[in-house]
Amino acid sequence: MVLFIDDRPIRIISVSNKKPLVHDEDFDLIVDARLETVKLEHFKGHTCLINLGLDQLDKLINQLHAKKVFNFSSLYILVKDKKAFKNRICSLYNVIEAAGGVVLNQENKILWIYRLGKWDLPKGKLEKLEKFKKAAVREVEEECNVKADLVHKLCTTFHTYSHKDQRILKKTKWYLMNTKSADVLIPQKEEGIEKVEWLTRAEMNKCLTNTYSSIRHVIQNFELL
Repeated sequence: MVLFIDDRPIRIISVSNKKPLVHDEDFDLIVDARLETVKLEHFKGHTCLINLGLDQLDKLINQLHAKKVFNFSSLYILVKDKKAFKNRICSLYNVIEAAGGVVLNQENKILWIYRLGKWDLPKGKLEKLEKFKKAAVREVEEECNVKADLVHKLCTTFHTYSHKDQRILKKTKWYLMNTKSADVLIPQKEEGIEKVEWLTRAEMNKCLTNTYSSIRHVIQNFELL
C-alpha cells in the first residue's frame, strides 16, 4: 500500500522473519519504534520505520496532517500484518473510491489532462453501485471524449485531502487502456479540465515535473511493463 499525504509517499511494506527488508544503505534513517520515540521532525530523506504499533500509527497519521514543514522525502513502514495496518489507516478517513487510466492510442501516445495548474491522468469517483473497471472507462470518455478498452490493472493509489473539516482518503484503481478512437479531444470544462493532449513518452516529461506524486507512481508502474 502506498499512501500519499500532502503529496508525500508513505509506503506500507510487508516483511517477515524469514525475509526482512532492511538494508542500511537503502535508507537515510531507520527508526525502531520500540526503542525510541517516533518524531517526524527527526525524519530525513528516505526514512524507514520498523516495529511500529497500530496506536503509534494513529499518532503518526495525525502528525502528518498537522500541516508542519517536514524534511523527509518518503516514509517506509515495515510491518508483519499489512492488512491490519491498511484497515487501520482506512478507519481514520472517509473513504471515497475512484478509477482512472493510462490510455494509449495507436501511435503509442499517452492521454493527459491539465487541471488546476497540474498535469493529471483521467480519473473520477465511482457512481452508486458502479464497478471500478466500468468507472475507469466512463471517466476517460467523459473527461476527454475518448472511448477506450481496458487491458489490465496497473496499481491502486491512496491519497488524502480535506473537505468540510473531514479527512478524505481517495482509493483509486488504475488501468492500462487502449483506444482506436480518432475523435476530437474535448476537455470536460465543468470538471475544471482546461486541456487534453496525446503525448509521447519523451513529451510527457513536462507533465512529470508538474504533477502529483501519486500520478508519478502510476506512471512508474506503467513503465515497468
